Amino acid sequence: MKVCKFERMNNEDEVKQVIGCIQKEHPYVAVIPVLTQLQEWLQAISVSWFHEEDETSHTIVNAIEEYCRTLTDRLISDRKLNQYMKVQIEKCIEKIQVLVEDKADLLTDKIIKAEVYGLSNELFACCLRQQGLRAQTLDTGKFMQINLERKPDIPYIKESVQQYISEKRDADIFIAPLSLCKNVYGETDFMNEKRNDYYATVLATAFGADELLLSTQINHIYANRNSRREQHSLTYTEAEQLINSGVYLLYADCISLAAHSNITIRLTDTHDLTTERLYISSHDTGNSVKAILFQDSVTFVRFTSLNVLPGYLLVGKLLEVINKYKINVISMASSNVSISMVISASPDTLRIVQKELHKYAEMVIDENMSVIHIIGSLHWQRTQVESHIMNTIKDIPISQISYGGSDQCFTLSVHTTDKNRLISLLAAHFFENEFAT
Repeated sequence: MKVCKFERMNNEDEVKQVIGCIQKEHPYVAVIPVLTQLQEWLQAISVSWFHEEDETSHTIVNAIEEYCRTLTDRLISDRKLNQYMKVQIEKCIEKIQVLVEDKADLLTDKIIKAEVYGLSNELFACCLRQQGLRAQTLDTGKFMQINLERKPDIPYIKESVQQYISEKRDADIFIAPLSLCKNVYGETDFMNEKRNDYYATVLATAFGADELLLSTQINHIYANRNSRREQHSLTYTEAEQLINSGVYLLYADCISLAAHSNITIRLTDTHDLTTERLYISSHDTGNSVKAILFQDSVTFVRFTSLNVLPGYLLVGKLLEVINKYKINVISMASSNVSISMVISASPDTLRIVQKELHKYAEMVIDENMSVIHIIGSLHWQRTQVESHIMNTIKDIPISQISYGGSDQCFTLSVHTTDKNRLISLLAAHFFENEFAT
């Protein structure tokens, strides 16, 4: 059984693209975002409502109604479905108009938002019904409960889902809105939208899915694109180590939850729903290089000892300051006189660090750097892999190399101006010229 999550739908063309992907993938659950225009209007309602601009609020609600009616006419040609959808629009708009008359408070604002999410969901379900699918909307506001720590209550969700499914056995597909849930007090709530992938993973776990397709922003990842899955397949461990090292891939708990439930994760880009970019599962294909990831806007810092502290105390002092300001260290190398780090930190934070350490070490900073992570089965016995990497990029200046801390990652730091050329050379060598800049 399969769950698909889509990150965005800006317009009717993208609605059609998502429908096409669903028809190809045949998921049991599709997690759908609210249309972008509706999301913008919801934010505008919140602003005008809390500023007691009642007329503005009602005007925006009327715009939502007109927009949904227009979309219905463009996307749903079946007369009965079209009429049904317009009745749902009318009911929803009436509820919202009443709600905006009330005194502004956070809970009512969330209820308005939930109403529009449900309307967008119903419109999408009608589009699928027109394609011959028995689509049912999934009211996640009733069973996707978060606890006092604002984490999903997975045992409760599983129990509620099973009951929900038993009541709607004739459905071919369930349509769920992104992020909608209820809190521990039973009130309408929303999970942090930065955790949309985790929201979908929780649903996949609750439904007992064995596969999860995630559409997400992954334009910083390069892998083999010739449809040979073994060449872009990561293990759960490889993916988890990447995330823990600071590389944005997914929300970290997605991997641990998927691994615990043995759910295969497939990643596609939001701009290209048809091409699988990464495949994450328990199976290790053993390929030497599977993917290349990059991070921009990082800083190379070298600390050279002023011989005030012994080496071991200097290292301790550096790590104490790094921990104090919660600085993400991407890679680190040391010698008997200096310590080099590639870090992610703001200029203000770097100035504070320099002020705290000026008695103990000279600090040299090189900004506008990028980090390249070469991912695969790279344990030290495979002597040909690192030699192939270094030989391929021998004409590009490298600031720092990190190798040996992980059997799955070889990390290079270079000036951002050299990044694209380095990636092109590596991809051409390891991905059989399938890479295109």
